[in-house]
Amino acid sequence: MTAQSDYQQALKDIADLATQEATRVTGRPAPQAIDQIFRQYSGTIAAPMIDDLKAGSWKKWESWQLGGAIAYLSSYGTSAAVAPLRDIEQNYPVTDIQIQAKALADLLATLDVAVSEAKQIPEVQDAIKSGDADQMARAMLLGLAQIDPDWPVRASEIQTKLFDLSADSFPAINEMANGKLSQNDVTKALVEILFEDVMSTGGSVGTGGSGKTGTP
Repeated sequence: MTAQSDYQQALKDIADLATQEATRVTGRPAPQAIDQIFRQYSGTIAAPMIDDLKAGSWKKWESWQLGGAIAYLSSYGTSAAVAPLRDIEQNYPVTDIQIQAKALADLLATLDVAVSEAKQIPEVQDAIKSGDADQMARAMLLGLAQIDPDWPVRASEIQTKLFDLSADSFPAINEMANGKLSQNDVTKALVEILFEDVMSTGGSVGTGGSGKTGTP
């Protein structure tokens, strides 16, 4: 299927869901449900969606559908979405949607500058030429770390929490393993457990259960 046909199928799925929900108390789908339908197609439908919004389709959409679309674009949107998002911000008659559209438009406008700068980094250029997914992801993350002052701070916070959880877990694991494991072994296993869904399927971050982890 092409990106356009995928997008049309997503819209059909949403229309079918709206018909089902019409018989229930709420009478309409939740924006989260719309977002999930769009995300089934990963980033492939972002371009036709943005083109559709540019053509003014948002003027006919209910707030629950538009809210779901904006949530989807928060992950897969590009700078091309800024213009229609500004139109939505200024003209859509629902305040919550206006706020949501403004926040994403502001982010994507900033993102456009960051992407332009990151693409000038030689390591990023080499990674793109290689076509290797792992190399591209690593180089692009390191590229963003160079140009976004907030990136290293947030990464450090995550790293600290991972090490803290590993350190809290290590005494019990050390006893169970009779000293055969190092804390580095535990930290590596922790990272693999926390991100096993992503590494195995390329999907969203998950823990395979309730989404929570705990220490012994």
